[in-house]
Amino acid sequence: MSEYLSKEEIKQWRSSLEKITLEEFAKRLGKTLKEEKQTRDIVDIVLKNEKISASVSEIKKEKPKDKILKVASKSVEMQKEVMDKKENKKEAFANLQISFKKSLTQREQMVLDHFIKNKNQIVYAKDLASVLELPTDYVYKYIKNLRTKINEDILQNATKGGYKLNID
Repeated sequence: MSEYLSKEEIKQWRSSLEKITLEEFAKRLGKTLKEEKQTRDIVDIVLKNEKISASVSEIKKEKPKDKILKVASKSVEMQKEVMDKKENKKEAFANLQISFKKSLTQREQMVLDHFIKNKNQIVYAKDLASVLELPTDYVYKYIKNLRTKINEDILQNATKGGYKLNID
């Protein structure tokens, strides 16, 4: 018998009318979940990061409306932080005056950010691979795409290998 929940047991939990979490269901069966998956749902992130110091009885006394307001206020704060970071990036690009033919993907943006941090210096594919958390072979397509999307010819091959973002 496996120590992890099987697909059938997860289906059984989903069809159950009981209002319990999957973790509680697994504990009842004496099993554990295979792995915790990352979520992009802002409410889940806030609730996961929130440290609960109150006892279970205090949580039950708290009104659902208050919980929703707490989560909403934290999500607004997180959204403001993200917007501030985006504004800072826009200001950095405005100072550099780089124009693009098409919008960049998230990974292309990460590559460009790394080049900007190391402008006028040689950047090697292995460095970009660590930034993107990909094997080195996959980095070259992002460099190629970046070159085609930038209007100016500022991303050049370095003489000793690697690439250089030449900005004055």
